[in-house]
This record gives sequence, structure tokens and C-alpha cells, in this order.
Amino acid sequence: MKTFELSDIEKEAYHLFQTDLDLKHLDGLEPISIAKLYVQAGFDKKYDVEYALYTDREGYVQWSKEDHEEIPEAHRASEEHYINLFNTIDKGTFILTSEHTGYIKNDLNGFSMVKNEDGIWQVSFMPIQ
Repeated sequence: MKTFELSDIEKEAYHLFQTDLDLKHLDGLEPISIAKLYVQAGFDKKYDVEYALYTDREGYVQWSKEDHEEIPEAHRASEEHYINLFNTIDKGTFILTSEHTGYIKNDLNGFSMVKNEDGIWQVSFMPIQ
């Protein structure tokens, strides 16, 4: 079982975001909060929500939503794998590397984030560094 919990603000944003996948629900959230929502969507097997949390910034998109949703369940990360990778993501520190990129530094790895053109942080495709 994952050890982090979504805050009340994160829970509300996650709930609203799932209804219409509108990025406005994420406006003002810190990068670590966005990463937690991404991990939660993976735990919940909500792959449309997971994909919608990936960056839409030009030059950073690596595959389509359709391709993402067609990934067979057997090729997706297991719950155990998610726990091992992301269990302490909320304890990480966000490091800004440019005006629109950064990563969450954690014990063993980093988790890349990209700020979109509207100033909202999103998950980088293949975020683990």
C-alpha cells in the first residue's frame, strides 16, 4: 500500500480533473502535488487521467493518448512497482532546472516535470530519471 495521502486540496483537484480533464483544475498546484495525482491515477488504473497529466508542451509530447490507452495491462507497472518507485514522492524536493522544467529529487531517482504554456506543471513523458 502506498504511504502518501493526497491533501484535501489535491483530492478536490483530482476529483474535479477526472470529470473533464480540464487543466484549470490543476492551476496553482505545486509540482509535487501534480506528481502525486499522476501516481494516484496509476494506482487507480485511470489511464485517461494519467495521460492528461502528461505535458502538452510542444516538443515534449512523445506518444498519443490513443497509444497510451492501448498499452496492454501486462505491460503496465504493477502496484508493487509503483510503490517501490513512488512511495515517498511527497518527501522529495522540487529542483527547478529551467524556466519551464524541473524534477523532484527523491532518495533513488528524479521525477521530471514540465511547465506548460499556461504555467501549469505537468508530468514529463517517461518521468523517472
